[in-house]
Amino acid sequence: MLRRTSAWVALALLSACSGGGAGGLPSPSATPSAPRKDAATAPATTDIPQRVDALLEAEWKAAGVSPAKPATDAQFLRRAWLDLVGTLPPPEVVTSFLADPAPDKRARAVDALLASPHFAERWAAYWEDVLLRDDAKGNLVDRAAFRAWLRARFADNTPWDHVVRELVGATGKSSPGGPARERRMAAQNAAAEAEAEGVNGATNWIVQYRGGVEDLAGATARTFLGVQIQCAQCHDHKTENWTTTDFRRFAAAFARTRVKPVEEKEKGMARAFEVEDGKRGRPGKKATDEAREIATLAPAALDGTALAGEVPRAELAAWITSPTNPWFGKALVNRVWGLFFGHGFVEPVDDLRPSNPPRAKAVLDALAADFVEHGHDLKRLLRTVCATRAYGLAAGPPAAEATFAAFAPRRLPAPVLLDAVLAATRLDPWIEDTLGERADALRAKMRERFRFVFDVDEDGARAEFDGTIPQALLLLNGPLVGYGSTALSGGALADVLVMPGGDAAKIEALYLRTLSRRPTAEEISRWVQFLDEAAAASEEHAAPPNGSGPLGKIGKKRGWVAKTPRDRAYEDLFWTLLDSSEFAFQH
Repeated sequence: MLRRTSAWVALALLSACSGGGAGGLPSPSATPSAPRKDAATAPATTDIPQRVDALLEAEWKAAGVSPAKPATDAQFLRRAWLDLVGTLPPPEVVTSFLADPAPDKRARAVDALLASPHFAERWAAYWEDVLLRDDAKGNLVDRAAFRAWLRARFADNTPWDHVVRELVGATGKSSPGGPARERRMAAQNAAAEAEAEGVNGATNWIVQYRGGVEDLAGATARTFLGVQIQCAQCHDHKTENWTTTDFRRFAAAFARTRVKPVEEKEKGMARAFEVEDGKRGRPGKKATDEAREIATLAPAALDGTALAGEVPRAELAAWITSPTNPWFGKALVNRVWGLFFGHGFVEPVDDLRPSNPPRAKAVLDALAADFVEHGHDLKRLLRTVCATRAYGLAAGPPAAEATFAAFAPRRLPAPVLLDAVLAATRLDPWIEDTLGERADALRAKMRERFRFVFDVDEDGARAEFDGTIPQALLLLNGPLVGYGSTALSGGALADVLVMPGGDAAKIEALYLRTLSRRPTAEEISRWVQFLDEAAAASEEHAAPPNGSGPLGKIGKKRGWVAKTPRDRAYEDLFWTLLDSSEFAFQH
């Protein structure tokens, strides 16, 4: 891979996270494009953010903690982009936002992101990770069809209770079929795939539990209600009131659900399944004794409500999403809060129970009540959370983070980190242009690799961030960052090298592209010194990129434009920013 002669020197030059700086400059174009501002016509959130602020301030006072200082505008914008649409703001969006003196610019930025098509893409990807098991077999589940179904719901801002009713009560065909390889590649890529006619992608959530009614029941309670009733599958719950009978009657709501293959299994072809409900439970030949017993029981909800209709799971879906259900609204609010703050009111986020009381209970109750009262509107909830004082705070000590009096930095999820690298380096259009039909295969391979190496629990609260050696090596020595930070003709860095202005302007352009902020005066001074020293050093022979693989081919086709030692020092600067912890973290 590319050779970096002074990378560790460059790493030492990068200071800790800070905002500020002055001046503006023209920026290279970037993907994705900025959200449409004319779409920011959102309903008012009345006074709920102010109520949350007041409740949190009471919590801070009671805990004896002081809130952190406000986050800078640059920190807020980067935070909102990564949380809401899963990628970095383009440089020109950052400069425009920083120059905007309007007091409501943060709210307008959030509204624009919620109206962006990238919003549906990001939230479909997140919920695909939550809802589909990692071990779901590829020939059983069509992830692309499931993602397309989710994307359509988030694009329309379908109320969350409707989404869950469609999932729990899903019927129909799971996949359009076709070559299995094409379906796998479609599942790995973010490229929009519309819902196929005659296919209900939601059924894949049911299909993955084929032959496992107990697992389906446990996942339903845990994911949509935050109730870990699966602990009562084998024995009465140790600390809560759930019994095995409670669990089995709850699971009986799915006993009549049948998942049947649409056609015979064929090598190399994706399988489609039909999900439907029979008139009675009919365990298969391989069913466990427990599953056979479940099939004989009268279905009931967790509060004992009988589900005596012809389609018990449809009744269960209505009970789960009822405005009077005490768990449903809180479960979603707690999950979203945990996603945005690094830890929820309750941890784990899917474990709401009396013996696991929430932090800031009054805040959770207020947000959940507002969410239910306003039709389970996810965008309203997200808008509210982003408008709170807590979301607009900078990082602080652990005691403050624990009470939401400071923002808790956390590593970016694998797919978000990959998209951030692609956006900062502007590699994605090159991949498409150079590889043509093979571009999807490369993107799929990169996403699979990043998920394998950087897979982190987005919902998990962690006090420490221990990166692994494979994670470090993938960024430091991997071809993605290596070629992305190389001055290839027409690339992000090449554009910066030929832009007007001196070193300070070019350094600022690279900071805006990677860290979404302007460098401080001290950072500029150090980098200029680094560039001057590189330019004054005796020139070593430098070979153009000659690596193999798909990205190597891109490098050869584009051509190397780093003509001087100073240009090559800029490559090290760009590479260092992409490998910095500030780039890889949400903060």
